[in-house]
Amino acid sequence: MLLGKEKFSGLDLRCRVKGGGHVSQIYAVRQAIAKAIVAYYQKYVDEATKKEIKDLLLEYDRTLLVADPRRCEPKKFGGRGARARFQKSYR
Repeated sequence: MLLGKEKFSGLDLRCRVKGGGHVSQIYAVRQAIAKAIVAYYQKYVDEATKKEIKDLLLEYDRTLLVADPRRCEPKKFGGRGARARFQKSYR
């Protein structure tokens, strides 16, 4: 992994995901693991090491610590989707 084996060799990680597709679940697991390691180092180790790990993860990929806020837009009336409208006919 990016951090090296010695950073989290003493940790026992278990992660359960529900919903979404296969790729979304993989992204959820990797984000949960990254956030858990940062939280562990903040609570049980020193703040300097936590900052170092957090900066390294953010430099590699920001989505490891920051969630993607995009969601599916709800369907509205007058069409078959969120933005698509039914075709207009005059006759």
